[in-house]
Amino acid sequence: MDARNVREYLAKARTASKRGELPRSLNFMVSGLKALGGQPAPMDLRGDIRDALADLNADPGFKNAAGAPVTYQPGQERVLLNFFIRLSNSLLGLEDQEEHEVALKRKLNLDRCLKDGRKFLREGKPAEADQCFMDAYKFYKNEFAVFALIARALMEAGEYVRALGHIRRGLKINSGDGELAGLTEECTRLRG
Repeated sequence: MDARNVREYLAKARTASKRGELPRSLNFMVSGLKALGGQPAPMDLRGDIRDALADLNADPGFKNAAGAPVTYQPGQERVLLNFFIRLSNSLLGLEDQEEHEVALKRKLNLDRCLKDGRKFLREGKPAEADQCFMDAYKFYKNEFAVFALIARALMEAGEYVRALGHIRRGLKINSGDGELAGLTEECTRLRG
């Protein structure tokens, strides 16, 4: 830990907050707290942390973003660091990016399950394919077309009873879906 670096970052945070530059101020706070190296602040730096927090708490933008005044307790520097990282990320919109990444991962898992199910159908393993399709529902959120995709794949493989099960599942969620209603009739006709 370099106390001089910590002081410089905290001084820059104070200056930025006095100028109303909240994102810069938060970044300097994060850098200053990171420069502590995960150690508790020595006695001579605690006043610098409190002064920086006092200036931030006086900033109306910070008050709105934080919701309540932020206080400092010696030994809780890591908690304070995590708070400023989360606050900085939310102001920069990085939370939305993380949600996008989670959604992308979920959709990739859904696609993988569908692909694996089709592969098992080509190999003549309908039970394994049906298990993959059931696993796909773990990643389903609002991609309603997945029910028709699964039903069509099963129908092409001649698995009409299994296809009807997935069609019924889709109709429970959206009873007015014309495509699934048409697939029900087609599947029932092909089955008979």
